[in-house]
Amino acid sequence: MLSDVHASADKRYSESILCWVGHLSNEDWPLDFQHFTSFDHLKSSGLKPALIVLSLPEDQQDKQLDAIRKDDELSLCLLLVVKESKLSGYLSNGMLTQNVTTQLDTFLEKSALVKLDYQDNLAFKLLCYMWLHSDSILEPMRQPQSSRLYVYPLLQAWGIAPEDCFSWLNGIRQNNWIETDHLVNRIRLCPDCHCGHLNYIDICPSCKNIDIGNRSSLHCFNCGHVGAKDDFKKLTSLQCPNCLQHLRHIGVDYDRPIENQHCNNCEHIFVEAQVEAECLQCGQAHAIDALHVRNVYGFKLTSQGRILAIQGKKHTLFSLSAGEQMSLQQLLWLIDWQNKLAKRHKHTHTLLCIQLINFNQFLQSEGEAKALMQLDAFQDRLRSIVRVTDACTNYTDNGLLILLPMTNTKQLQSIYSKLLNVKEYQDKSNIEFTVKAISLPADIGDNVEDWLTDQILTTKSITI
Repeated sequence: MLSDVHASADKRYSESILCWVGHLSNEDWPLDFQHFTSFDHLKSSGLKPALIVLSLPEDQQDKQLDAIRKDDELSLCLLLVVKESKLSGYLSNGMLTQNVTTQLDTFLEKSALVKLDYQDNLAFKLLCYMWLHSDSILEPMRQPQSSRLYVYPLLQAWGIAPEDCFSWLNGIRQNNWIETDHLVNRIRLCPDCHCGHLNYIDICPSCKNIDIGNRSSLHCFNCGHVGAKDDFKKLTSLQCPNCLQHLRHIGVDYDRPIENQHCNNCEHIFVEAQVEAECLQCGQAHAIDALHVRNVYGFKLTSQGRILAIQGKKHTLFSLSAGEQMSLQQLLWLIDWQNKLAKRHKHTHTLLCIQLINFNQFLQSEGEAKALMQLDAFQDRLRSIVRVTDACTNYTDNGLLILLPMTNTKQLQSIYSKLLNVKEYQDKSNIEFTVKAISLPADIGDNVEDWLTDQILTTKSITI
């Protein structure tokens, strides 16, 4: 099957349109390019190239990068640059090198596997983009002139406003399609208007006035008076302005209090000023602990996101058509409900956990394209174990949980036989999986998810 994909990729490669925009380099590249002076020139030609190379001055190149990613027909194409520019690290797929043939071959091979319809769904479009471009990381860019301080140029090119990017990405992250790759920065925003342009000001902790400053003070031991040092000066000596006691020895007659800050408005003296953050956009002032803290991340595709891109939105890793496919939270509720029914009516149910134990290693050793095709064949065989009355969900990226109502562990032999057939029918795919059976009713407690996690960790795998 893999040879067919390579043959298909080679055919597409020979038929693909490869375009060079800008100054054409004299270097001997391993590909033949059609030359265009600008992206507008390329668009007017009506061509839909798989690969575009940009060789333009920095400011022009950034405009062309943005224009290409905005274009509905070309937004996912392989886009390389001859030299770096401000946006090239965010909108291009890297520098043009002599390895471009391998890059193009990989891109075309992956393109043939995409089944997810992303035309009217920007979340799906992002998943396809990150799948098509190997090791693609959605990077945020520092933009001080923006009220949010950071933007995602790729998402901006696709029409997502900067103020919506973070919540939009969080929604995709909650679906477990993307995950954080690294923390770029941690910023604080105004809780009223969510602007990051803040002015941190010191204020008097008593009257909240900003007219404060440092002032050297003295403390008279005789009467306890505390005042400005200048008020104690008497020609060449120090004298308390309150009790008129001469102050000769520090530590004996007087000392310098640690309160060395003074409010010119209310005359209050204090050790540390209170700090407030004034929003430069809406003008509201807030205590530091009232600010909204936001972590700014670079994101990468999860294994579940990869599977969604190549199998389509109706599928998961195991893509089970029989039985009820539901979210983990729905199944957790169902487990709790069925457990209570089982206790009341003395029924018995079984939870079956199937997990691929070498999923990431398998992807790395076989290569993504080959590995995912073999997983497709594996999931087709796995469908046979699920009945229409069963409920199932993916409890991890590479794990399946099936609720088998009115079934005890002694009745699972037929399912074990089918799993054994799946295991023996793998040819050379080397996909390894474990199977665990958990019985209901059980003393679940208040938190079903915690109970389930404990059971999965402590239950021994069944030998198939």
